[in-house]
Amino acid sequence: GQIRCKKMCPVIVKEVEDHIEDQKQAFMAEGMKEEEAEKAAVEEMGDPVEVGVEMDQIHRPKMPWKVIFVIALMQILSGMFAAFFLKQNESYGYIAGIRQIFRLAMAFSVMILVCYMDYSWIGKHARLLAGSYLLFMVLMRHFFALQINGAVRWIGVGGFIVSFSLMSWLFLPLYGAVLYRYRGEGYGAVLKAIVWMLLIAGILITCPDSVMAGTVGLSCIFMLMLALEKGWYQVAVTKVMTGIGISVVGVPVGILAYFFFFGAEYQKSRILAMFAVNKSQMMEGTTLGAVRELLSKCMAVGRATGVEDFWTGDRISSADYMILGIAGYCGILVMVLCIAIIAGLLCWFLRSALKQKNQLGMVMGTGCTALFLIQTVVFILENLGGVGNMGIYCPFFGTGRSGMLTSYILLGLLLSICRYQKTAPEPVIRSWRWRQRSQS
Repeated sequence: GQIRCKKMCPVIVKEVEDHIEDQKQAFMAEGMKEEEAEKAAVEEMGDPVEVGVEMDQIHRPKMPWKVIFVIALMQILSGMFAAFFLKQNESYGYIAGIRQIFRLAMAFSVMILVCYMDYSWIGKHARLLAGSYLLFMVLMRHFFALQINGAVRWIGVGGFIVSFSLMSWLFLPLYGAVLYRYRGEGYGAVLKAIVWMLLIAGILITCPDSVMAGTVGLSCIFMLMLALEKGWYQVAVTKVMTGIGISVVGVPVGILAYFFFFGAEYQKSRILAMFAVNKSQMMEGTTLGAVRELLSKCMAVGRATGVEDFWTGDRISSADYMILGIAGYCGILVMVLCIAIIAGLLCWFLRSALKQKNQLGMVMGTGCTALFLIQTVVFILENLGGVGNMGIYCPFFGTGRSGMLTSYILLGLLLSICRYQKTAPEPVIRSWRWRQRSQS
C-alpha cells in the first residue's frame, strides 16, 4: 500500500516473497517447524509500513533534474546565439531570432512530455510500430514530398513543412525495440535486423540523402553490434561482428571509389570537397575556404577581425556554422567551453544507457546517443574546417524546426530511460521457437 508506482507492485511482491521463503528455509534448517519458521521469517521483515516506504523510495521514477538543467542551459545559450546570428543575415532579421526562441521553448516542453512517458511499452509492439513508421515515411515520401534543387528531403502538409531526412531519427528507438524483440533467436534474427536497417537507409538514399542514410545506418549498426556483444542471439558472435565490420568499411569505400573513378566530374569534385582536400585552388571562393579563413583570425577571447563579413550573402547558414560563429564573436575559449558541455552531456547519456539494467532501455538509449554523437562530431568538424558542409544538424546548436522537434523527442526518450531505470520492467517477449518448444 506504500508503493506509488503500481506497476512495480508485482515485482516487489515477488521480491518480498522470495526473501521470506529464503529466511524461512534458514530457520527450518536451524530446527524450527515450518509454521514457526514462516512466522519468524515474516516478523524478521520488520514493520510493513516502514519497509513499504523504503521500497517506494527505491522503486519509483526519479527525474534527472541536473541533466535537465544542463539541457535548459544549453537551450538558453543556443537560443541567444541563434537569435544574434540570424540577425546578422539580412535574409532573416529579428523576427527569425524570436521565432527560434519560441521553437526552443516548444521543443523543451515536448522533451519533458516525452520524459514522463514510460518507454517500455515500445518493446511490446516493436515490429508493429517500426513497420508502421516505415510505411508512414514511404507514404509521406510518395504523396507529400517537396522537390527542392532536385532532392525530395522535405515534405509539406497544409503549409507545414518538415525535413523528411530528420524524421528518420525517430526510427532508431523503434529499431532498438525490434532488436530486443528478436532475442534468443539465431542467424535469422541478425538477417532480419539487417533488412530493417537497409529499409530505412534505402528510403533515405532515394531522397537522395546519403549522409543521413550513413548516419542512421551507422547508429543502427552500433545497436546491432551491442546486441551481439550482449549475447542476445544464438550465433557465432565474433564471426558475425567481423563480417559486419568489414561491410561497414568496405561498402562505403567501394561506392566512393566507383563514383570517384567512373562517376561524373561534379561527383568527383563533391567527394574531394567532402574530405576537405587541401588544394588552394579548390578552397578559394568556397564555404570551406571562408571557414578556414575565419578560424585563422579567431582569438582566444574576443571578436575576430572581419567576422561580420562571414555571414553576408546566402552561402553561409548560421544553422550550419553556429559553433564557428561563437568562436568568431566570443573567442575560441568560449567555443571550447560549449563543445565541452555538449561532450559531457553526451558522455553522461552514453554511460547512463550502457549501465541500464533494463536491456530494452539500454539498446534504445545507446542508439539515440550514438546518433547524437555522430551528428555532433561531424558538425564540429564542419565548423573547424575539417570537412566540407555535409548538411549535418547539431542537436544543441541548430535552428531548424524539424531538427529541434526530432532532437528533443529523442532527448525526452533518453530522459525517460533514466527516469524509469528502477521501475520499467522488462517486456515479456518470447520468440516463436520458445513457443514451439513449450507447446511440444
